[in-house]
Amino acid sequence: MNLTRRTAVLGLDGVPYSLLQRLFQQGIMPCLAREAAQGAFLRMRTTLPPVSPVAWTSFLTGEGPGAHGIFGFTDLKPGMISTRLPSFDDVRSPVIWQQRPDLRAIVINVPFTYPARPLNGILIAGFTAPLLDRAVYPPELLPWLNAKDYQVDADIERGRYNKHVLLEELFRLLSLHGDVMASLLATRPWDLFIGVITGTDRLNHFFFDAAYDPSHPFHKDFIDYYRAVDTFVGRFREKIGSDTRLVILSDHGFTSLKTQVYVNHILRSKGWLRFKGESPALIDDVHPDSVAFAMDANRVYLNTRDRFRGGAVSRTEKIEVLRRLQQELRDLTLGDAGITDPDGVDGPGDLLFDHVLSREEIYEGDCLHLAPDLILLPRRGYDLKGQVNVTAPSAGDVFTGMHTPDDAFLIVDDPALVDRLPSPKITDVAGLVLKFLSQAC
Repeated sequence: MNLTRRTAVLGLDGVPYSLLQRLFQQGIMPCLAREAAQGAFLRMRTTLPPVSPVAWTSFLTGEGPGAHGIFGFTDLKPGMISTRLPSFDDVRSPVIWQQRPDLRAIVINVPFTYPARPLNGILIAGFTAPLLDRAVYPPELLPWLNAKDYQVDADIERGRYNKHVLLEELFRLLSLHGDVMASLLATRPWDLFIGVITGTDRLNHFFFDAAYDPSHPFHKDFIDYYRAVDTFVGRFREKIGSDTRLVILSDHGFTSLKTQVYVNHILRSKGWLRFKGESPALIDDVHPDSVAFAMDANRVYLNTRDRFRGGAVSRTEKIEVLRRLQQELRDLTLGDAGITDPDGVDGPGDLLFDHVLSREEIYEGDCLHLAPDLILLPRRGYDLKGQVNVTAPSAGDVFTGMHTPDDAFLIVDDPALVDRLPSPKITDVAGLVLKFLSQAC
């Protein structure tokens, strides 16, 4: 008897539960709405910080950052205030297909799976994947992908200057990635499939102001893209068949962006941070006398001697210094930070951060010592950044949408899940997938 229930997971990067509710009500996504109505459609909490490398790794491992060791797009070099780029090789917990190496897996376009590692099946890594020949396993797939002019992600920098070109590329990549997934599903044996569409995240960053505004010049394009995603979902369901268990999820939510907030500028203005010169360019320019500094996204580190060579804060001082910094940030208002709400809704007396949490309040696991000392959850609409080469506490950006941790979604073809798991976290999903894979056909 075959003891494996074939299971497919489809990720829609950055799609918020609240937006789907609206699109379902308007009849814009009938295929996805049908999956939601026939199964469980749940609002899901994701990781802190709510960024793709952290969130997708937490989904794949069923563990939080304190266990798997990924805390952002960038990390710190050991003992140094200097950044490095972590990769799939830095993930310290086994992912789903490593937990079931007996099963044949196809993994397509999942963020933070670069460089591709050998597995019992196929892996084409998602962003960030600078070299396609290191993003693909087995390498025999490369000629086929090159013949298709395969591209992992849209050119975001180019999109900053030409939104029309960006939209064309997003539609093209949705079609390309859908064709690759469909071809592999049809021609290769598999027990587990995991595929992610990242264009939804890119669309939301650039065009979220168009989502709810029919008068916006890009509103129709925004809706048309989600219609195209829905068509892809419908064809995907047809391809995998009704006997295959299906899980659909996003890695974080989205909301409208008011302004970007530069946390290092604020720390510097409040006396917690110094730079080696007047015009810092990198986090490497933090002065050794500094008490604290920030990194993307939402992370604050104390410059402690037990973590950084030549650190300014001793082991005995750490608890008190951290307490004072945490309290000051909790009490920080928009006016204190020198930030004005561009929409005129929030006043100078409103707090900048909804929560300022210590790592012990959020994380647990063998990688806790690698975590930031504080995680900042900003007031809605204020997107936190770690740049040092800025001259003001905040500024506008071409982006109109930002990530949130509280409005991701989960759809599972199991209606009973509404009662069994009414408030899911992204770390719960791997367990569901592994359970489905163990069910008899």
